[in-house]
Amino acid sequence: MFNNMQTSFKTPSFSFNNTSFTLKKPAPCSLKYHNDLWIYECLRYGLYAFSEDKQEALQQLGEEFAFLYDGLTHEPDEKQTQDAIELRDLLKSDVVKVKRI
Repeated sequence: MFNNMQTSFKTPSFSFNNTSFTLKKPAPCSLKYHNDLWIYECLRYGLYAFSEDKQEALQQLGEEFAFLYDGLTHEPDEKQTQDAIELRDLLKSDVVKVKRI
């Protein structure tokens, strides 16, 4: 029914568990349904999440973002590759508010 459906959207924030990450401007993402999987993709941050359940896939996207943000923003430069430093700087620039709820 939904196979090969794809939708583009912009998200103003990501959430996982008790944390919300508000972005300076909405990030472009996409959602597609393919081979019985809901697939969320946010190329700006290199995020991919998928599941047979649409809501679970969205939760995984938030978890991936939180993992990236928490992992990269708290590591010293000498422990990161140049690509990781660039992604960390992008995350720090894009995230205007981190709220523990």
